[in-house]
Amino acid sequence: MTISSKLKRLAASVDTYGFAYIIERARAPHNQIGSLPCMRKRQELYAGMSVAERAAELKRLFMCGTGRRLDLSNPKTFDEKMQWLKLYGESDLRARLIDKVVAREWVAEKVGEKYVVPMLGVWDSFDEIDFDTLPDRFALKCNHGAGYNIIVHDKSNLDLADAKVKVDGWMSENYAYGQMMELQYEHIAPKVFAEEYMENAGGDIYDYKIYCYDGEPLYTQFLCDRATGLRMAYFDNEWNKQTFRNSQHALITENIERPDNFDEMLDVARALSEDWPFVRVDLYRLDDGTVKFGEMTFIPAGGMIDWVPASTDLLLGEGIELPLGKAGR
Repeated sequence: MTISSKLKRLAASVDTYGFAYIIERARAPHNQIGSLPCMRKRQELYAGMSVAERAAELKRLFMCGTGRRLDLSNPKTFDEKMQWLKLYGESDLRARLIDKVVAREWVAEKVGEKYVVPMLGVWDSFDEIDFDTLPDRFALKCNHGAGYNIIVHDKSNLDLADAKVKVDGWMSENYAYGQMMELQYEHIAPKVFAEEYMENAGGDIYDYKIYCYDGEPLYTQFLCDRATGLRMAYFDNEWNKQTFRNSQHALITENIERPDNFDEMLDVARALSEDWPFVRVDLYRLDDGTVKFGEMTFIPAGGMIDWVPASTDLLLGEGIELPLGKAGR
């Protein structure tokens, strides 16, 4: 991101929320921004907004997040179309598929139970969890947002008090009302769940985030080195590395071999992405070739991605055909 873009974002944020918000947000630990007083006020504000008022607020947030103006009447770029889908892309099925607990049954029906990570338990609160019944290693997650994960490598070293603070905080949040206004999460009933632990050699886990347009995969974002700060690269369906990236993660410079069952992964993505103008199908692949479903991501990174080069925003947006007539409801 250029210095000019950063200055625009800062100016827009100060204009919208004031210096107190900027300072408080900068001090907040990762994934605890929702606990700030200004966040709680925003939850109350957003819940009572009309669609038109939400559109106006989303334009302000987009300027704060990207330094760019948002055109909802004629969206062209990937980021713009993601904002449009936040406002007008809701459906009962999308709400089900965003719920990380409910989506599992649908995925099993569409592509088979073998692609679903085994569930170890689901609860309405942290206090209901009987940790004695859980294995030594597992993943503890919440179903109603992003980043709500505790990966337990050794249960004997798990700080239960710290885990409870985190999970209780997440369960009290409505992720829809965060700083990116992720409205697709608005009506999900919060749950906490545990699922089977997964890892590749060296303790890493490999993500394959497949960008699908009307049921057809076009690009795959590969991510690795989760423990030391994610690195990434984009590939087309022939596994040619692309020159674009987003600025959130470092670029993988070395050669990454095409998975021998990559065609299987693309077929899974096709089956799960049918009838959606855009969805990112997130999969994991283990060293033995096993493929597991991660989640359906309808709005990657809140649709406020700093693409490198900037022209990527238009490139990735061109293939998304929106039913623009819905915006006039």
